[in-house]
Amino acid sequence: MISCSTKAALAGATVLAGLAMATAARAAETDPDWTVKATLASEYMSKGAGKSDGEPALQLEAAYEFGKVEVGVWGSNATSSQGADAEVQLFVATEADAGPVAFEMRAMVKHAPGTQDGVQDSWLELRGEAEVEAAGNKLRLRVEYSPDNYAASKQAWWVEAQVSRKLSKDWKVSAAYGAREQDGGADYRAWNAGVTWKATDRLSLDLRWYDTDYHQGGDKYDGRVFASATVSF
Repeated sequence: MISCSTKAALAGATVLAGLAMATAARAAETDPDWTVKATLASEYMSKGAGKSDGEPALQLEAAYEFGKVEVGVWGSNATSSQGADAEVQLFVATEADAGPVAFEMRAMVKHAPGTQDGVQDSWLELRGEAEVEAAGNKLRLRVEYSPDNYAASKQAWWVEAQVSRKLSKDWKVSAAYGAREQDGGADYRAWNAGVTWKATDRLSLDLRWYDTDYHQGGDKYDGRVFASATVSF
């Protein structure tokens, strides 16, 4: 019998392959390009909550871009009550424009190494984003959906609205508000606000405040100061 985690991984791989094949003709006409990023953060934050038990996180990403198509892998140390000590993502993404609105669609297969036996450790997540400029601000709406999320969680949604504004060529402020809804998991609201400084062409620094309305859920939902440094190669 095929396990739930194996089914999730196979389904995700099928989606990734399908998206890649659907855009292959357009991608073949463009020159490919590699991007590698390394991030050192005060904590791994995802959907407004801490995912590394208050410990610093080292995150690495390698992406191969050809035209408007991007495929890549991302990884971070992480901690979960089910025993996981890391998270790895394989993803494929594409972009499209409709007038002033820029769209991004992304499919991700996520895996949590170290998860205890018998617990689902791989899952598919789909993301859609729409971004538009208005009165000097960038407005972004992000929707993420997983049909069968990590561990005991089943169908899960994350909807987030963000506004950002450039203060100068190298400085930007931003704020976001999101809602998490899960079947078999925690439902909560989360928000953050902060500033990003592009120190050099390769180095970006970010400082912000995260908080949620679900402090009763444990330390990972408490308010905290977050800082990160990202180097691009």
